[in-house]
Amino acid sequence: MGFTACNSKIDEKTLSEINQFGTDWTALGEQASTWSQQLTETATQAKEFAAKQSEMVATTANIKDEAMKAKIAEMAQSATANSEKLESMTTEWNSFKTTWDETTTQFTEWKEKVAKGEIKPADAVKGLADFKTKMSDAQARFESWNTAYAETKTSCDQNMAAADELAKSIENPSAKK
Repeated sequence: MGFTACNSKIDEKTLSEINQFGTDWTALGEQASTWSQQLTETATQAKEFAAKQSEMVATTANIKDEAMKAKIAEMAQSATANSEKLESMTTEWNSFKTTWDETTTQFTEWKEKVAKGEIKPADAVKGLADFKTKMSDAQARFESWNTAYAETKTSCDQNMAAADELAKSIENPSAKK
């Protein structure tokens, strides 16, 4: 009779929660994947822009307008800092993605065992709680990254716009205001 606990059925509420978790986990993964694509694109643009700004510093090193040189140097420094922040986020994301994929595999295998009745109801509840904790941790991490990404992207966009304006004023000095 001691084996009946192994074969006891998981209640419908727990099964429903497990299925909902799977849906939520997948949705979060898709959201994170979209975010990581944006991160990669922005990081690439920022790196290219930082390189161009560094070239601009070298190109304008001999101009007489010290204020202009200082502005160009400041923009290059900002571009480099933004590029480094985005590169760091990309590295963190790539590391985290490995953990995410491992957890996804663990959940899929665990869910199959639950469906086959290989996991006791109490262990299923505990296992689900553990996976929910992992998802909460992942959500908090994504929110933190997303905030940092948004701030850095805004800084990049503003710096790029300022560089465009500066380039126009250099090309067409009468356009200066």
